[in-house]
Amino acid sequence: LRPAAPPRHRALLRPSPPNGTMEAVAATAVAAAAGLAWLKWSRLLKVEEPPHEWMFTALAHSRKDIVLKGDPDMSWNEVHPRFGTPLHSIGAAGICLKVEGHPTYDWTLESAACIKDLFSLFEFALQRGADPNVVCPRTCTGSIKFVVKDIYDLQEPVAGRSPISLWLALSQRAQAIDGERPLQLPLASSLFDGVLALLLHRVPKHRGLPRRLGGPGAPAMVDVPEATTGLWQRIMCSEDSADVVLACPDGEVLVHSAVVASASKVLSAMLRWPRQEQASGELVRVPLQDSHQAVEAWRVMIYTGLPPQEGLSTQLLLEVFEISHRWQDHLLDCGLLAAALARRVVDAETCKQVLEMALTRDLPELRAECLAFARRSREVRRAWEEGFFEGEATRHLQLVLCHGSSIVSRNGSRRVSPPSPGHRRRAAGSGGGLGGSPPLSPERRSTRGQGGA
Repeated sequence: LRPAAPPRHRALLRPSPPNGTMEAVAATAVAAAAGLAWLKWSRLLKVEEPPHEWMFTALAHSRKDIVLKGDPDMSWNEVHPRFGTPLHSIGAAGICLKVEGHPTYDWTLESAACIKDLFSLFEFALQRGADPNVVCPRTCTGSIKFVVKDIYDLQEPVAGRSPISLWLALSQRAQAIDGERPLQLPLASSLFDGVLALLLHRVPKHRGLPRRLGGPGAPAMVDVPEATTGLWQRIMCSEDSADVVLACPDGEVLVHSAVVASASKVLSAMLRWPRQEQASGELVRVPLQDSHQAVEAWRVMIYTGLPPQEGLSTQLLLEVFEISHRWQDHLLDCGLLAAALARRVVDAETCKQVLEMALTRDLPELRAECLAFARRSREVRRAWEEGFFEGEATRHLQLVLCHGSSIVSRNGSRRVSPPSPGHRRRAAGSGGGLGGSPPLSPERRSTRGQGGA
């Protein structure tokens, strides 16, 4: 018999745990140590996010507020590994819109606001120097998805495409869907065509296109440092060195002859025209009948080369266009003012103002923009039917709104839906149809009314 062990040694005589338990404990300890080591090394080897990741994310989610407030000093042709260039990134997180008014759908107020923000982002990116000709690398995995419940479900990848070809593909698919619904407004195709109009306006005309970013050839856009713009703004405000006064009925605008003469052929000839001898240091006065506000806005765009400032009314912008057209300056040649006016066509009133300007000054591109807006706008159609438009504008709208609203019958022939009955009654009562056409006989009116029902 073994003698009993003292109490202090009893713990040493307790039975040891089984071998399986010891192996489990050892495996747990090894796994914990390996986990801690992996966590430590993963933090050290973690790949940093791409440059300006927040900007690309804001563009993808169409966050106009973040993009405009951030406005970083970056290359707007920079390529993101997923989204591509900034122009490829706009709306890359998905564009989901809503419509109302079955069966002739139209955008809801919230969707119309989203579309407006989308266009503002494209305009902002193009103003910052984004090139719509840059082809997205094939390694990019992003895509543009456009969804309207029960109507559109479109998706196009960005890899290997330029922004122009990307939105052109979406427009082609949307037109195929809109063609199957003749009673519905071409909502998606009109939206995509508007984006294409913005992108195509930045393509250099008749000068060749660069083959790729950084390749040979004349670039479509150039990045101008803010310091350069600030320098020209300071020159514009230096009235001590100005030598020409544009005298308006309600004020005076001081300019430099070297600047305005190089910008306008008319002003250059006017300043070289012989005049009476003037005292040394006396300013050259050019009397004008234009408003001081319009001439001042013209001066800012001439000196800086930037688009019109925010807050200018459409009427004031039309006055600036009149000045530019009269003086044949470089704002007219580059199409800056015409593009700004095209973006102002948002309702029947602005459509009437800009369309009359385009018809008076023989501007086919601006006229086409107005007629395209009229074709897809219910408000313009209603205003036209109520006789809101006059003169030459009425004739052009008649061609678009009558012949553009043709309906395909079951036997494959096309018939044109006439204007509303109220508009026909006004046209017949005035002794002639729209655009100078003779009034319809009762038999023809009844026949056309039945055909367009």
